[in-house]
Amino acid sequence: MADKEKDALATNAELAQMCHQFASLTAADVNVLDIFDTLEAQTENAFLREVLGKVREHLEMGHTLATAFNRYPNTFSPFFITMVREGELEGDLAQSFEELAIHYESRLDDTVDARRPSGRTGQDWQTAAGVFQWLFIWAIALVAFCALGAGLIWYATGDGGSVGLPGERLPNILLFVGVVMALGVLLFTRGRRRR
Repeated sequence: MADKEKDALATNAELAQMCHQFASLTAADVNVLDIFDTLEAQTENAFLREVLGKVREHLEMGHTLATAFNRYPNTFSPFFITMVREGELEGDLAQSFEELAIHYESRLDDTVDARRPSGRTGQDWQTAAGVFQWLFIWAIALVAFCALGAGLIWYATGDGGSVGLPGERLPNILLFVGVVMALGVLLFTRGRRRR
């Protein structure tokens, strides 16, 4: 392995240290974005520091932790991604990262196991589902906007006798559906940002 390539990768010792720190900070209920700030500040390997910064950016965009790590297959192995995904699903990231730290410590003398075969690109279905999920949310937001607009236009252009909320059913239904859909979109997007 060339020196330049070796410097560009994270060693098992560096990954073990990162996993220990992540586990400790998670167990202390530190916000995941603050954990990445701390890890970036304490990581000496410039390549790993850059990757951690990019993972943090993916988290800010609403991706799960496993999906964010999976974008860097030359640094994080499929085993690493699987353990993180399990920790997310079970709600025990601290335990998953502690087990990862033990795994990497047991392999300090081995080569880095993060490299995947170059012919295989590894599909991340969760990332694809996330993209479609956001497209679906945007479509719902558009339908909500159109329903609200149609209902309001209906009332604004109606004759004087039928104007008002107790009037015809269709504009009331359009307004109700538009408001419910818009609130659903707002609640969903706020919930995704807090993760």
